[in-house]
Amino acid sequence: MLNLEKAIIPKPKKIEAKGKTVKLTSFNRPLFEIEEKFDDVRIAEGAKIILKKISSLTPLSKGTDGYKIKISVDPENEYFRDIESEEAYFIDVSCERAVLFGKGAAGAFYAAVTFSQMLFLAGDDVAVEQSFILDWPDFMRRGHFIESRYGTEFLTTQDWYDFIDYMALMKINNITVGVYGCWGIQYDSRRMEYLYIPIKDHPEIVTPKNIKYYSVKNKKWVHEDNIIPYMYEHDSLGDIIRYAKKKNILIKPLVNSLGHNSLFPRMLPEISAKAVDGTAKGWGFCTNNEKTYEFLFGLYDYIIDTHLLPNDTYDIHIGLDEVGEAARCNCEKCNGKEHSELMIAHILKICKHLKKKGMKHIYIYHDMLYHHFNIVNEELRDLFKKEGIYDEVVLDWWTYEDPAHLFWDKAEGVNNLFHSVIKPDTGYYNWTLPTENNENIRACAKMAKDLSFEGMETYSSFEYCYDKNYLTLADVAWNNDGIDDMAEFNERYAYRNYPKNTAKAINVFNGLFDAMRDETGVMYMNRACYKFDYYFYCYRKPDKSLKEFPSGAYKLIKEDEKTFVSYLEYLKQKAAPAVEFFENSTSSSWINQNWLLTSKQYYVLSDEYLTIYGLYKSYNAGLTDAHEVIRELERLIREREALMLLAENVRIPATSYPYLRNMSVFRQFMLDLLGYFKREIAEGRKPIFDVTDLSYVTGEAFDFLR
Repeated sequence: MLNLEKAIIPKPKKIEAKGKTVKLTSFNRPLFEIEEKFDDVRIAEGAKIILKKISSLTPLSKGTDGYKIKISVDPENEYFRDIESEEAYFIDVSCERAVLFGKGAAGAFYAAVTFSQMLFLAGDDVAVEQSFILDWPDFMRRGHFIESRYGTEFLTTQDWYDFIDYMALMKINNITVGVYGCWGIQYDSRRMEYLYIPIKDHPEIVTPKNIKYYSVKNKKWVHEDNIIPYMYEHDSLGDIIRYAKKKNILIKPLVNSLGHNSLFPRMLPEISAKAVDGTAKGWGFCTNNEKTYEFLFGLYDYIIDTHLLPNDTYDIHIGLDEVGEAARCNCEKCNGKEHSELMIAHILKICKHLKKKGMKHIYIYHDMLYHHFNIVNEELRDLFKKEGIYDEVVLDWWTYEDPAHLFWDKAEGVNNLFHSVIKPDTGYYNWTLPTENNENIRACAKMAKDLSFEGMETYSSFEYCYDKNYLTLADVAWNNDGIDDMAEFNERYAYRNYPKNTAKAINVFNGLFDAMRDETGVMYMNRACYKFDYYFYCYRKPDKSLKEFPSGAYKLIKEDEKTFVSYLEYLKQKAAPAVEFFENSTSSSWINQNWLLTSKQYYVLSDEYLTIYGLYKSYNAGLTDAHEVIRELERLIREREALMLLAENVRIPATSYPYLRNMSVFRQFMLDLLGYFKREIAEGRKPIFDVTDLSYVTGEAFDFLR
């Protein structure tokens, strides 16, 4: 029999398990009873979730004498007497029928979601334990922000639908979709700019991207240029919003303006922030130029009129994070004014317009107002009230740090003077080595609870390898009782995925947690990710060349060999039993394959650095010959290619492209080093082996990938 206390995530508030098994499919096909007066599509969607779960366990037979499942809404039911949330529900399972009631349609939907997690196989029959559950959420808003970053431009509408289905099963009810944002220079020496909404008056403003990687699966290079972002090309935001509403998920777009904004001012220099000499900076806006607002309001109005209002959606996010001095305008009208004054005027202008357009919740990042200007205070609150935007503004407090350093060591000043949500981190990122930052999620949940925030919405990856992180957020955002008990959640997560081998799974996940977290408390990602994976070596400044890779990483090892060799050995030691466990698991689930990919990447990455650095030392000490270097490089290349093949088979195409591009850099470096050794030997020369300067090794394919 399934252990309901462990099987259901998020964990319900009250569970009464009665110890008796009820076999559903012995009654043939379950019969749903849905009262016609409650014709909300979410109730029907809940029934579909239950049927899908049953059919995944055993084929459904035909018949008319099925086990009855009643799904309904009863806001006046005595069980809901002291519960305000429309998402509250109860489930009463007896031998004859199951009753799934919600206080509202959202609650009925979540009752069905929970009921689907209660089902198990008893012999050949789908069964459920006779039980009673009463449940409701602690936070009103529970969600994720999917940033417009590398990989999301390739997401199809179906990819979004699948992700929404996945999130709905966690009782997530908010997803913010980044539709405009810009970053620095990275791949191919280009600015990373993303726009997913077409601008009818400016068809030239578009952000095509490319795909570059070596496909082990197809044994060939994959290279496509000028790929238009799928959401932009199909103008499909509204389709995604409509689909999500059926699953009780609100989709709101994020359109950044002052911060993370180079595309618009670069393409439209007239509205760009100006340097002191009057030239356009190509970053940020002039907020004293009416043409800036003609453009911005036109963009916002198109999104609202085309995608939001027709779908009864009244939430939007305007970003405004990380507005550095580079984005500040120095024209005659702006020069001499405080940065905070310019930004507040911008906020008032944007929010008043959005309110006039019907927006009821306007999200704004906290960092400029709090960290830079120190004005999240009563004076700002009173100003927003006076200007008529206080009720609409929601501060989005983001902090990804270790619990000891939340909000860059300024957690004591965080307040609830405004409507607020908190934004922890669920993992960095779909293109890098997966990480775990669940201590940050739990610390943020505790702070949000203590300050009576409206909810949590994490940052930011769209990638199923972060399943455990997503579920951590879902669990603590729904039920605050488990915030401080990470071990108990880890046990439930292991049981959920490996019910027949839970004890061993717990040990494996604990080991991976040790490897995947940042044990130094310095960053929100571990050292393997930001010191040894490729991604952080692809950034460059306009006047600088690319960072050295992988020689830059090997220099780190050489400069502090004791620390980093020990660290890499630690990662390999933690990853090895995980690889063995997931490879030998009888589970063929997609989550098992994702965990196999994650654990293998940690193993392969550490093995490559340890082996090549060890060869470098022993070769130059005369203890290893060139032929041994060649043999080991060939082994490492086979190992890396096996990892890449697994990635091609496990990940969805959109998120696999940047992931495989970064992996291809490692593969190509080793191929270049191998080729160099073979050529030198063939020419009768002793190869040079200097990992701190590999410019003599890498070739055109390596440079092409970077």
